[in-house]
Amino acid sequence: MKEIGEIFRKEIFRVFKDKKMLLSVFVLPVVLMVGLMYLMSNVMTNMMDDIDSHKSIVYVQNEPESFRNFRGENAFDADVRGIDGAMYDRQQAETDILNGDADLLIEFPENFDAMITDYETGGEVPQVKAFYNPSEDYSSAAYSEIAQGALEVYRQTLLAGRVGNLEQLAVFTMNTDSEEMVIQDENKAGGKALGMMLPYFVTLMLFAGAMSIGTDMIAGEKERGTMASLLVSPVKRSSIIFGKVFALMSISGLSSVVSTIAMVVCMPIVSKAMTGETTSGLDMNLSIQQIVMLGVLLVAVAFLYSTIIALVSVFAKTIKEASSYIMPVYIIVLVVGIMTMYMSGEVQQSAYYIPIYNSAIVLRGILAQEVTFAQFGIACVTTLAAGLVLTGIIAKAFESEKVMAG
Repeated sequence: MKEIGEIFRKEIFRVFKDKKMLLSVFVLPVVLMVGLMYLMSNVMTNMMDDIDSHKSIVYVQNEPESFRNFRGENAFDADVRGIDGAMYDRQQAETDILNGDADLLIEFPENFDAMITDYETGGEVPQVKAFYNPSEDYSSAAYSEIAQGALEVYRQTLLAGRVGNLEQLAVFTMNTDSEEMVIQDENKAGGKALGMMLPYFVTLMLFAGAMSIGTDMIAGEKERGTMASLLVSPVKRSSIIFGKVFALMSISGLSSVVSTIAMVVCMPIVSKAMTGETTSGLDMNLSIQQIVMLGVLLVAVAFLYSTIIALVSVFAKTIKEASSYIMPVYIIVLVVGIMTMYMSGEVQQSAYYIPIYNSAIVLRGILAQEVTFAQFGIACVTTLAAGLVLTGIIAKAFESEKVMAG
């Protein structure tokens, strides 16, 4: 244990004395994450502001007098352009919508007002058609606000003129006497919101934090020639392995904790970037049980990632070569993180036996208070077992002079 501690301290001191390494492991990931979220929020906000400030261009074919009066009385905020029925005008309107030069085309049947006024039970119900381009943001917004909003108000106005009191047609109302109809556990709701993004960032930051340091700890020392001196020293090779792996695990774990704290602090920005709304009123309090489970899981994941990176570095001759070898694994970690962001439904029990993937779904389950102790235990045991198996492989590789000589 003394030899393991010496190797551990040597690697820790080497990292913390290197300002560039500290910057790349602890500062740069947080800056990039916060900067990216801030950029996403600003882009989304600017896009929504641009859509809100845009005055919709709406073509209206066969516009009835009642709709023209309705527009005047209700401050219809749109650039309305009439179509006189000529085919080339209609074609031009469709072309403008297709090209994004106009936003909406509303088509009324001819003699619409007469059909409304002379309507008899069982007669033909006139149909109003609205055409838009869903691939254009302005057009989609116009369809939502005008075709599904203003036209519905216009329909209700005409209906009121026909039957008088609309309440005669109402069978029941829904949620009209209370402003709050939500029954939920605020902590669980906050955990679900955080659990959507956090597993991705934690797995990403854990692996990224260990990747640059891990390749330098082993492949870097082989490249510089210091590994050969270390191997001929009286220190056991198993102690060298465990000392380096534990040091790498500690540094990557600390890096992930720093990134996680930054993620929680920036959660309102993430929510605004995703939904346009902040989570300022969202309650998020972790229990002692959740904190302990998160801590144990992060230790297990950090151990597994450290052994993966150390194993790759053992078989590489240079840092550059090790980085190229580790990139496919890094891509797998990214894909797994993205998969857990948008997963829904019940997770199969077999998924908790899959290393890397199980840690992501358990992390999400802990935050959402939906994971059982059995599932948590399975994920931790399989993750630690995978790390121990890889450690054994690394120990065998360290015993090979051919591998260690590079």
